[in-house]
Amino acid sequence: MGRFLERAPFGRVLAVGAHPDDIELGAGGLLARLVRMGARVVMAVASVPTLPEERLAEAQRAAELIGGELVMLNGIDPVRVEDLPMHQLVARLDDLIDKERPELVITHSVRDVHWDHQLVHHAAVSALRRMPCDLLAFTSTPELNAASNFLGDCFADITDTIEIKLAAVTAHASQVAKKTVDLESCRDLARALGRIGGMQYAEAYEVKRLRL
Repeated sequence: MGRFLERAPFGRVLAVGAHPDDIELGAGGLLARLVRMGARVVMAVASVPTLPEERLAEAQRAAELIGGELVMLNGIDPVRVEDLPMHQLVARLDDLIDKERPELVITHSVRDVHWDHQLVHHAAVSALRRMPCDLLAFTSTPELNAASNFLGDCFADITDTIEIKLAAVTAHASQVAKKTVDLESCRDLARALGRIGGMQYAEAYEVKRLRL
């Protein structure tokens, strides 16, 4: 991934997640790295299932730490992705993609066991039907998806941005307090993926579309 980024730097990047904290857990290190390389990064969140005002503030802080711009696709009224009409979610993404014209899109993997994550994957792929761009997919919580026996097709070196990733995850204090998010596990996973990929810390991605 590092050599690929050096050959084809991205100017406009869109990350799409189902809930606050999903993007940071799955792709926070790579997004922070892309910001450092000069990319404009937009972080689009589909829904806020609980504690809307608190979680919006957390998501805003996390995006600031990464250097991205937060976009809430469906406002902050509490809602689950599965309760949103698919055509509405796709239409919101259509509008955002038309506006941002991303060169790279990063979103959930369809392999994820979380149903909301799968729905966001399908909506993102549908919205990209006419957009020529690269597409990567992540599993937000690989430790909860171990049964899939799939890590990814490529590894992104996040050694220089692991602390930014962890700070962005920590910004979601409501989820850390509930132990929905485990910071040590997050670091351990990045270290383990790094050993597999030959780096100190890494994130793993499924390549859905890659233009060479």
